[in-house]
Amino acid sequence: MKQARLDIELCGRLADACGPVLGLAVPENGLPVTAMLDDLASAYPALGEALRRIRIRACINETIVANDAMVRPGDRVALFPPVSGG
Repeated sequence: MKQARLDIELCGRLADACGPVLGLAVPENGLPVTAMLDDLASAYPALGEALRRIRIRACINETIVANDAMVRPGDRVALFPPVSGG
């Protein structure tokens, strides 16, 4: 199966582990957000703990999506940690 590189923007404290942008190979037909998070955790162990420990929100093409949404090559993907404040 052919794969393409996808850049994933890490926001907030997620960027502390590996920097603000990570690359990941994704199949041309895409993969669900949950699988992308699993692949990121495997490829970047320093980020893996944070991905497993906190609830991450994914944004695809500037829209917050459910974890079963598909990520495809060419998408703009950003991951957000929980945000608190007042």
